[in-house]
Amino acid sequence: KIKVMSNRRNNKKKIVGADEQGTLRLCVDFKECHGFYGNTKWAKPRLVVKCDLEARPGYQTCKAHEFNDEEDVLASKIKVLAKLIGKAKHVTAYTGAGISTASGINDYASKAKDSKALQRPKLKSGTLARPTLAHRVLAAMEKENLLHHWVQQNHDGLPQKAGYPQHKLNEIHGAWFDPSNPVVAMSGDLRDDLFQWMLEEEQKTDLCLTMGTSLCGMNSDRMAETPALKSFEGKALGTVIVSLQRTQMDSYAGLRIFATIDRVMELLAQELKIKYNIEDEIYEYPDAKVHGEIHWGKQCVVSGQMPILGNLYQDRSKSRYVCERAYQQLDKDEKKSYELVEGKARYEKKDVDVFAVPYDANGKLVEGQRNKQKNAPP
Repeated sequence: KIKVMSNRRNNKKKIVGADEQGTLRLCVDFKECHGFYGNTKWAKPRLVVKCDLEARPGYQTCKAHEFNDEEDVLASKIKVLAKLIGKAKHVTAYTGAGISTASGINDYASKAKDSKALQRPKLKSGTLARPTLAHRVLAAMEKENLLHHWVQQNHDGLPQKAGYPQHKLNEIHGAWFDPSNPVVAMSGDLRDDLFQWMLEEEQKTDLCLTMGTSLCGMNSDRMAETPALKSFEGKALGTVIVSLQRTQMDSYAGLRIFATIDRVMELLAQELKIKYNIEDEIYEYPDAKVHGEIHWGKQCVVSGQMPILGNLYQDRSKSRYVCERAYQQLDKDEKKSYELVEGKARYEKKDVDVFAVPYDANGKLVEGQRNKQKNAPP
């Protein structure tokens, strides 16, 4: 287990100091500034917002100061991150409220009035939020097989709005748009099947992209903690932490990046040479006039078979499906979480839900399209 520094000791520790030019910087060990993949020659992060309040009062937290990496250091870190992603076998994103603040949804840890995270649109309701650049890049990474799973603490549905597939997304703390997955109170219990799914992914993950979370001791923080600890034994590549504020796990990070999440993901997309959907585009279902006859079916989360023909097994969350062959390969305990349902090769339009996938007459996945919103800027 990671040794957590007490709040009293953590908050008395001097963390900001001036360099030779008088610039205020984070003055802790370079590993807490950059991670153990970092370079001792890199400049330490610069203080951009001073705030002596605790980021998450009542939890294992740090002061709400905000820091930025210098541009040359940030560019170097992005190159390291891209190489890590290229080497990894199972990349998981673990995200907190910070990834959604740019969309207009409030977070918990930004305390300063001039916080960089608070420079965002104002919404009448969080349900009206649009995906941030980071959400859209993560969705694009999944399509390129560079991101294999996503555990999100938020309830906002922004990954799905960005085009990320539901069957690879664990909304561990509940979801606004899913009646079967109500939001979990801070003192509440996690849903059994989602918790079990998280444990499975925890062990599979060899690189965790941790973004926008204060890592203050939530049960789901295991997603960042386990790969970090395994990396010290050479069994994983480790954990990358991206946020403006410090966290209690910084000294365990393989790579520590101080910058806004959107900026990091913008540079990462450029480095990986992947295309992502621009902000003013919305998703529309495939058009039969363009692609010919469109069929809808379920996709097996194990084999990738699409559509599932014959027996169809559905898990308790009603979001994961497996075919007969994949079901028979599960052990007894895993089988208990699935039930046999009536499978169809083709679904009527009224039966299509967010877990259905479109395919053509040859059984190939048909991509939807992105169109500009009405009255959107050119």
